[in-house]
Amino acid sequence: MKPQKNNFLLSVLIGGLFFWLPATPVYPESEIFVELSKETRSEVNIAVPSFVPTGDGADENFAKKSHDVLENDLRLFELFVPLDSDVYSELAKSEASTGQVNYAAWSQLGAQWLIKGEYEKSLSGNKYKFVFRLFDVVNEQFLVGKRYQGKKTFMRKIMHRFADEVMEQLTGKRGVAETRLAFLSRSRQGKEMYAVDFDGANVQKLTNEQSVILSPDWSPDGRFIVYTSYKEHNPDLILLDPDGRRRRRPLLRLPGINSAPAWSPDGSRISLVLSKDSNSEIYVLNRWRKLTRLTRHFNIDTSPTWSPDGKKIAFTSDRSGTGRPQIYIMDATKGDRSGVMRITFESRYNDNATWSPDGDKIAFTSMVKGNFQIKIYNVETRETTSVTSGPGSKEEPTWSPDGQFIAYRMSRGRQSAIHIKRVGGKKSRQLTFLPDGGMSPTWSPYPKK
Repeated sequence: MKPQKNNFLLSVLIGGLFFWLPATPVYPESEIFVELSKETRSEVNIAVPSFVPTGDGADENFAKKSHDVLENDLRLFELFVPLDSDVYSELAKSEASTGQVNYAAWSQLGAQWLIKGEYEKSLSGNKYKFVFRLFDVVNEQFLVGKRYQGKKTFMRKIMHRFADEVMEQLTGKRGVAETRLAFLSRSRQGKEMYAVDFDGANVQKLTNEQSVILSPDWSPDGRFIVYTSYKEHNPDLILLDPDGRRRRRPLLRLPGINSAPAWSPDGSRISLVLSKDSNSEIYVLNRWRKLTRLTRHFNIDTSPTWSPDGKKIAFTSDRSGTGRPQIYIMDATKGDRSGVMRITFESRYNDNATWSPDGDKIAFTSMVKGNFQIKIYNVETRETTSVTSGPGSKEEPTWSPDGQFIAYRMSRGRQSAIHIKRVGGKKSRQLTFLPDGGMSPTWSPYPKK
């Protein structure tokens, strides 16, 4: 049940253009792997000197913009602390022409990791080559080197791509700088969908529905976003290309509610809520548009979310008899006929369940002292912990594909925006700043390498 999506009481290619060559190793990659457990991780001091031009072309302004994007990505991961360039500027200059690394000198300045970047501008000025090398200063090891090339307009993607490589070296999991989030914002006629990069830049309007739209969900392969649209005066299920260029014909159009769509992990099915049987029930729609009913209860069932193995579905229902929504888990094939397990008990209102990519946690919205807050249920221990607190309502959580961040809607009065918080972290970051607010975020999967 999604307070803004369902009213509970109502029951590497972009647009076909090649933009860079696959990253290629600069040197044979080291066997060093840095392990940093979630419980004991600490921030890493990293130095990212200005990129050095090679060849005949130099573009200092462009190089600085590129450098700043990469450094900011690392900062937003909240596991890296980029050192102030004033600390190491002289050392970086002295090494720029030699290609050497004075590990002892860098260590003395407080650097634990070091990134050295080079760039080359094409004669036309339209394309750039970037070479990055990552060093572990503490252990005096070369970790990884990558080479990219592409059009100038795809600079941000290249920086995001290498930032994600650096994150993978640290944690064993690819970073999420290259991912995007889709979300809704109010309009005069209803709502429209937008997309934004992980760092809050590159905001793009995806729809022109001029109507009410609800419940966007990004497909596991990244090819589509499914949502409910009232454009044709019926809550139709629509597929949209993630760049907004193609809006496909309704995937499903039935009288009554057609809402809360959620992709199965393999992308072959969509769970959704229909009211064609005079009540809000959960169904599964397969690729041949065949419907299978999963719930059969006289109370309202809604807001399905799949476990990563595709075997279970968590959902919201007021079937407890209190008239207050709670979260349950059922078999994804047999539905509630094989029984359900209730997982929320601490609040009179729990909704918006979303399963983590690793399958060990379920994030959800919970009413706490008059405000909505985000909580996490541990599937193994069956314990619940709070992710957010304080003033304002936080709702509609969505997981990053690495399972390290949660994005959600934060609202105070009529003001709303999408915020991001690292799981286990202390601070949150506002991602969107549209004057008409932000709601119903859905996180993209990893783009293909």
